[in-house]
Amino acid sequence: MRSNRYSHWLALLIPFMVLTGSPALAQKYVCLQSTQGEWCVELLRSVAPATVTNFLRYVNEGGYANSLVHRSVPGFVIQSGGFYLDAGNVINPLVTYGTIKNEFNRSNVRGTVAMAKVGSDPNSATSQWFVNLDSNVFLDLAANNSFTVFANVVYGMEVVDRIAALSVYDASGQLGANFAELPLVANQLSRQNLVLINQAYTSDLLPGSTVQPYHCSVPVANEALTELCGNSVTFPVNLAGGASYEVTLDLVASQPALVFAIRAGSLKPLANLPNSYASYNPLTNLVVIPSVRVGSTIYDNVQLLMPNSVTQRLTLQSFVKR
Repeated sequence: MRSNRYSHWLALLIPFMVLTGSPALAQKYVCLQSTQGEWCVELLRSVAPATVTNFLRYVNEGGYANSLVHRSVPGFVIQSGGFYLDAGNVINPLVTYGTIKNEFNRSNVRGTVAMAKVGSDPNSATSQWFVNLDSNVFLDLAANNSFTVFANVVYGMEVVDRIAALSVYDASGQLGANFAELPLVANQLSRQNLVLINQAYTSDLLPGSTVQPYHCSVPVANEALTELCGNSVTFPVNLAGGASYEVTLDLVASQPALVFAIRAGSLKPLANLPNSYASYNPLTNLVVIPSVRVGSTIYDNVQLLMPNSVTQRLTLQSFVKR
């Protein structure tokens, strides 16, 4: 083993981290908080990688915030991702990033999430998606353009069913043809009766679930002390003099060096340290983390320099790849 400088680590990190808006490795689930409750989907990267990347772009850039569930066909689908409600209560179409290639590989059974398309063009999907309420296997047929499934509902399917059970209103006269099957809480077109997705966010955990501290996913044998989760890392640290804390660092710059900042409010006193922990030496201003996992690779003796305690920023100095 040999020590490497930060430039080599950066090259290894780029495929895993959100440095330019691409999805992070830790983004296993997307959760959608709606006016009818929350549900979460598990992303199927190996099944439809380009479709997942496209979907995550809208999620991570806030494209689905205040979006409408604008279509409901009982026993078939609920559909969203095409329109949002602005601050003035005006419904607008989402700004899209262009079409994506069809990646059909998984059947459209109940609870799967697939991309909506335009007309007879199999490669016309942009931002709109739907949840299958039943086993709609006829959508798998090539004659029907084989709709691409890219996720499964794994939490809150009862919320999806609750939306599907709402009355459907034909608002095409007021809003246009896309709103002929609009689900409403009550049979009157108003903001409070719309089904809105207030927020869509990525997560490595489902609501209410936990894992061992300092990891994005369940630790395995020979696990590292901590794990890079998107743009942040959390770990226990012992200060010279005996005080111990839990701390979270967030990536704030990637070039010419990796620079992390201590997240405000993240420093929490620890009564007991685990067997493995980081250390901070005020004489050298070095924080040394025994091991960090990045994807499937573990790096040992990771050294970060914090020359100025006022700015609370740390620059990666060196490490050893295991």
